[in-house]
Amino acid sequence: MAAPPVVALDFSAPDRLWLLAATAGLAVAYLLMQFRRRRDAAKFAAPALLPLLVPGKAPWWRHAVAVVFAAGLVLATVAAAQPTVPATAARQQATVMLAIDTSDSMKATDVSPSRLAAAEAQARTFIEGLPATFSVGIVTVDANPKVLVAPTTDHQAAEVALGRLVTSPGTALAEAIFTALAALPTGTLPAPAPNQAAGGSGQGQSGSGSADSTKAPAARIVLLSDGTSTTGRPDAEGIGAAKAARVPVSTIAIGTAHASVESAGQTVDVPVDPTALKAIADGTGGKFFQAATADELRQVYSDINADVTVVPIDRGVAVWFAAAALLLLLVASLTSMLRTGRVVWT
Repeated sequence: MAAPPVVALDFSAPDRLWLLAATAGLAVAYLLMQFRRRRDAAKFAAPALLPLLVPGKAPWWRHAVAVVFAAGLVLATVAAAQPTVPATAARQQATVMLAIDTSDSMKATDVSPSRLAAAEAQARTFIEGLPATFSVGIVTVDANPKVLVAPTTDHQAAEVALGRLVTSPGTALAEAIFTALAALPTGTLPAPAPNQAAGGSGQGQSGSGSADSTKAPAARIVLLSDGTSTTGRPDAEGIGAAKAARVPVSTIAIGTAHASVESAGQTVDVPVDPTALKAIADGTGGKFFQAATADELRQVYSDINADVTVVPIDRGVAVWFAAAALLLLLVASLTSMLRTGRVVWT
């Protein structure tokens, strides 16, 4: 029959264990008092009467109460040191990259107060609804997309960064997808097949790469844009990259068919292009939304197939030691009161 596993006890505040010295000192003081009582009695009584005044042995219950009281102090000290035991906890983990169009066309006011302001508001709503264990990153989408915030579980920092968005010329949706994919944590994406660079179908993708990806956090890209690429690689290349990485891209179209902005002293029409955004979502297995509501935004992250990982944690058990200490101290005090009418037993 196998022996039961040994629980390894650790402490968050081990420096407090020095207080055990006080309990040891109290035990020594108790023993000294037993000798002192007999010595003091011997000063005032004849040797023949000494056994009657101070019995050779104290009542057994008196020592038992002292031991129980000392044990309570030991447990209370251990509780103060915040003991922990190894344990595990299941956590949902995923990474969501928010790619927000910051091209000049997002200055259009067909969506109040502007397309960019509406995208920022929807991004905030999205982040606020994410589970706390999800990491979120932000990518700006213009002619040269860049990572504004690397994936982090500090959602407040991501929301603060949204207030720093500014517009600039050009839109490169495919480049934004590539940028978002590159920003995902190491190990999130499947390992490339050996012949991937040669354009082969990559039978190796169903091998070790796939096995590794099952251990990594799930990932998704959410693209908020008015849907028109003006530079960079074709959208089809971005779709292919996301599909190969098995990272769905959900898209949110912001804007109407009738909008314009002022550029270089001229009025330029900037109609929303939901067709391009829908193609990106359909091609990568994501979802397409137009004029997304808060409920629709919740669907995006609720449908993420988040990985549930089991992680080691230190579980605090100080409350159990404190409860045991309180119980022992109460027993010692009650026993002493019943036997002597006092909360002392010396």
